[in-house]
Amino acid sequence: MKTVKKLLIIDGNSILNRAYYGIRMLTAPDGTPTNAVYGFLNILFKNLEEDSPDYVCVAFDVKEKTFRHKMYDLYKAQRKPAPEDFLVQLPLMKEVLRAMNCVCLEKPGYEADDIIGTVSRICEEQGVECSILTGDKDDLQLASDKVKVKLVISKLGSTTTTVYGADEVYEKYAVTPSEFIDVKGLMGDTSDNIPGVKGIGEKTAFSLIESYKSIDNIYARLDEIEVTPSVRKKLEEGKESAYLSRTLATIDRSVPMDFDIESCAVQGYNQDALSSLFQRLNFKSFMSKLELKAEPVKEELVFDGECKKIDSSKFLDMVKNGGSFVYRLGHNGDLTDIAITDNGKDFYCVDDVDVEVIKGFFESSLCKKIGFDVKDDILWLKEKGIEFVGLAFDAAIAAYLLQPSRTGYDIEGLAFEFLGLAPQKKQNEEDNGQFFLNFDDEKPANDFYGWELFALFNLWKNFDAKIEENKQHSLYYDVELPLVEVLADMQYTGVLVDKEALEEFGNGMTDRISELEGKICGYAGRKFNVKSPKQLGVVLFEDLQLPHGKKTKTGYSTDVDVLKKLQGVHPIIDDILEYRALTKLQSTYVEGMLAVINSETGRIHSNFKQTVTATGRISSTEPNLQNIPVRTERGREMRRMFVAEGNRVLIDADYSQIELRVLAHIADDENMKNAFLSGADIHTQTAAQVFGVPVSEVTSSMRSGAKAVNFGIVYGIGEFSLSQDLKISIKEAKQYIENYLNTYPSIKKYMENIVESGKALGYVSTLMNRRRYIPELRASNKITQSFGERVALNAPVQGSAADIIKIAMVNVFKRLRAEGLNSKLILQVHDELIVEAMPDEVEKATKILVSEMEKAMKLSVPLKVDCNTGKTWYETK
Repeated sequence: MKTVKKLLIIDGNSILNRAYYGIRMLTAPDGTPTNAVYGFLNILFKNLEEDSPDYVCVAFDVKEKTFRHKMYDLYKAQRKPAPEDFLVQLPLMKEVLRAMNCVCLEKPGYEADDIIGTVSRICEEQGVECSILTGDKDDLQLASDKVKVKLVISKLGSTTTTVYGADEVYEKYAVTPSEFIDVKGLMGDTSDNIPGVKGIGEKTAFSLIESYKSIDNIYARLDEIEVTPSVRKKLEEGKESAYLSRTLATIDRSVPMDFDIESCAVQGYNQDALSSLFQRLNFKSFMSKLELKAEPVKEELVFDGECKKIDSSKFLDMVKNGGSFVYRLGHNGDLTDIAITDNGKDFYCVDDVDVEVIKGFFESSLCKKIGFDVKDDILWLKEKGIEFVGLAFDAAIAAYLLQPSRTGYDIEGLAFEFLGLAPQKKQNEEDNGQFFLNFDDEKPANDFYGWELFALFNLWKNFDAKIEENKQHSLYYDVELPLVEVLADMQYTGVLVDKEALEEFGNGMTDRISELEGKICGYAGRKFNVKSPKQLGVVLFEDLQLPHGKKTKTGYSTDVDVLKKLQGVHPIIDDILEYRALTKLQSTYVEGMLAVINSETGRIHSNFKQTVTATGRISSTEPNLQNIPVRTERGREMRRMFVAEGNRVLIDADYSQIELRVLAHIADDENMKNAFLSGADIHTQTAAQVFGVPVSEVTSSMRSGAKAVNFGIVYGIGEFSLSQDLKISIKEAKQYIENYLNTYPSIKKYMENIVESGKALGYVSTLMNRRRYIPELRASNKITQSFGERVALNAPVQGSAADIIKIAMVNVFKRLRAEGLNSKLILQVHDELIVEAMPDEVEKATKILVSEMEKAMKLSVPLKVDCNTGKTWYETK
C-alpha cells in the first residue's frame, strides 16, 4: 500500500502567543526575550517527533489590514497592542525557522488562518494528510477526515494538545466543523470583535445550530423555531449582524498564493546557522537535542557607509566605460530606482529614473552585472522593452548551489549567516521582520540601498570563492547562471492555451461528474454527499455490505487503495474512482488553468523556479505544469489545450530513460551499459537476466516487474513497497531485488559506496558536482538515517539528469538565437523540452533540439531523445 504523505502546518502567531503566555520569562545573554521562541520550539519538536510529517510549514499574520477590515471596520478594533517583549521575538522566530529550513508563509490582506485553510484544501485535493497545529479554536471549522486540528493550550510551562477531526468536533460540540462557523455567526467572537447577534451567548448559539444546522435554516423558519419570544426578537433584530459575523468568521480557503507542497518537504537543518543562533540565545538543551556543535562566533561585518544620491547624467557617465557593477533595481508602479557600486565602498542611487537611463545600463555589454534573483528583473525589463545584457553573477542562484536544501533565499538572511552582517532597519519598517525597498519621495531609502549593495558585494565575493572551492565553477557559470535568462524568456513567452476548448472540456467533465453522482446515489438507493468519505463509507460498507477493514472512530477508510481492492465486487466502485479522478482534474487543473490564462496574450506564463528543489530540478507554479496528469485518458486530454499559435508547430523532445542511463554511467555497470549500447529495450533485457530466460520468452508481467525494480532501485525501494506495487508476495519481491543486484553487481557496489561516502563527507554529488547535503545520514534515529540513505542513492542520479536537461536548455536557447530562428523554447517538464516553431523552421529547430539534448553531456552510454511534432502538446505524444 502506498504510504499517504503528511503535512504539518503551524499557526505561527497563535503558537508563539501561547508559548509567550505559557512560559515564564527567559532572556538570552544579551537580554533579548526568548520565552516565546523557546516554548514554540518545544511544541514544534514534540509534534515533529509525534507526527513524523513529510512536509512542514508555518503561517504568519502580516501586520496590515485584511479583507475583513474592509467588510467591518471594527474588526479586531478592541485589541491591545502586543507586548514589546513579544514583538521582538517574531522576527527572531522567523530567523530560527529559516535556519531550520522551515517554510514560512504569509500573504498581505489575509490572516494566517486563511493561509492554513488554503494549504489544508490543497492537501485534501492532492491526497496529503494535513495536521494544523494551533491555539485558535477558529481552525476547528477546517477539521475533516483528512485534516486534523491539533489544539494547543500552554499554561505555566505545561502544554496539552487535543486532536480534532470532524468526528471529534461533533463529539465535543454537537455540531459539525462547517456548522461551527454558524455558531460564531450567532454568538460572535469578542477576541476578534465579531459582533454576532446581540444577546445570543455561546450556549444558546450552540443549541440553535445543533437543532437547526445553519443560520439560513433558522431565518427561513424564524416564526416556527422553538425559542422564547425574547430570543426570537433578538434574532429578528440581529439578522444582518448574524450574516456579517458568519462571513467574518469564515476562513478563506482560496487565498491567491504561490504554494507548492514539495517546497515544504522536511529537510536537514542548516547546522551552522542553527548552531550560531542557539548559542546566541543560550538554548543549550536544543543544542544537545539536535547534536549541534558549538562554533566560534564569526567576526561581524559592519556597514557604516551611505548611498549617495546622484542624477541620471552622472549615473550614465559612471557606467559608460563599463566594469563590474553590483546593482539593485527597485520598481513600484511607474517609479523606478537603481543603485550601484563597483567597489563595495562607494554607493550611488538614482531614483525615479526614466526608461532611457535604465536602458543605457542594462543593454550595455560593457557593464557586467551582479544582482540578486535576477530573473524577476529581466522580466520587468522585458515588459519595458529593455534587454538585459551582461549578467555576471546572481547571488540567489549561488546561494542555492551552496545551500540547496534551504527553504528561502533573501539578502538579509544570507548576509547575516555568511557575513555576520546585521540587517539594516529602515525608519518605516514594520515589526514583522519583512524588508522592502522604500519609495518615499521625501525620505528615499538611500541607507538601505547602500546596505543592500554592501551586503550583495560581499556575498558575491564570498560565494564566488566558495563555488571555486567546491569545484562548482562550471555548474554555476556554464549552467545555472545562463539558465536564468532562459527561464525568464520561457516565462515571458508563455504557452498558448485554447481557452474555449478548455472551457468545453471542463463543461464535459461537469456533466460527467453529475452523471456519475446520479449513478452512485442510484446504487446507494438514496442521495448522499459522494465527496464525504464518512458518508461514502456508510453507503459502501453498511448499506451495500461490501467487505471492509476495521472501522475506526472516524469511520471506514475509503482511500484509493481500499477502493481498488474492491474493483469487480460492485459496479459502484469504478464510478467512485472515476468521480474522484474527474473532480480533482476539474478543480486542480481545469479551473486552476483558466484562472491564470493571461487575458492579453491568451497564454499561461508559468513561474519557472530555479531554487526550490534540493535535487536541482526546475519547478513551476501558477500553474504547476510538472504535475499535469498523464496516466488517464482524460488527464492526457488536458494536453490538447496547450496549442501552437497560428500556423506554428510544437516540437516535443523527450529523453528516453535518462535516469537509468545516468545510473549505468555512474555505477559503471557493464551489463547495464551493454544493454543501452546494444539499443535493446532495457526493461526486457533486465527481465531476461533477472528471470534467467531468453529475451523472446519475457512476458509482459516479467517486464513490468523488471521496470518497477529498474526505476525503484535507485530510490531505495524495499521488498514491501515493491510487493505492493506489483501485487506479489514480499518473498517474491525480495527475490526480484536480489536477482536484480546480482545481474547488475556494480549497481549494488555503487549503492553501498555512495551511502558510505555521504556519511563521511556529509553530502553526495552529481556528475557536475552539484551537492546534496544529507545530515540525516549521521542521525542516531534509524528511521531518519534510512531516509538519508534513500536520498543518498537518488540524489546523484536525479540531480545529474537535472544537470543534463539544464545544459540542453541553455544550449538549445543559444543555438536558436545564434542561428536567427524565431522559434522559442517554451516549456520544460521533467525530461522533456518543448519548442514552439515557425512553420518554415520546424526541420531546423528539430535538429537543433535533438542534437543539443543528445550531446548535452558525454556519458559511457548514449543519451537518446524521442522527438515528435504537432499542433497541440497531445499530438506530440
